Amino acid sequence: MNDQDLITVTVKFFATLREFGPKKTDIILPSGSSIKSVLDKFKIPKEARQLILLVNGEPHKNLDTILAGGDIIAIFPPIGGG
Repeated sequence: MNDQDLITVTVKFFATLREFGPKKTDIILPSGSSIKSVLDKFKIPKEARQLILLVNGEPHKNLDTILAGGDIIAIFPPIGGG
C-alpha cells in the first residue's frame, strides 16, 4: 500500500465516549474507509453505537458513508432528556 492509498481524518470524541479514544486525534486509514471503519478501529461496541455523528459539521446516520482525506468526524453520545 502506498501513500496514495491512505487518507488522514480527524476524530473527536465527546463526553462519555472519551473512554474509547482521546478528545481529538488524527488517524490514517485506507482510502475507501467508512465511518464504520472508524468505530471499529476504536473498538466502540455495537451496542454503544446509538451515536450522534457529524462529518465536517454535517449529521450522518449512515455508517457506510465513505470518508475523504481531511474529514473531521465528531462522535457524541445520544442525548437523553427528561
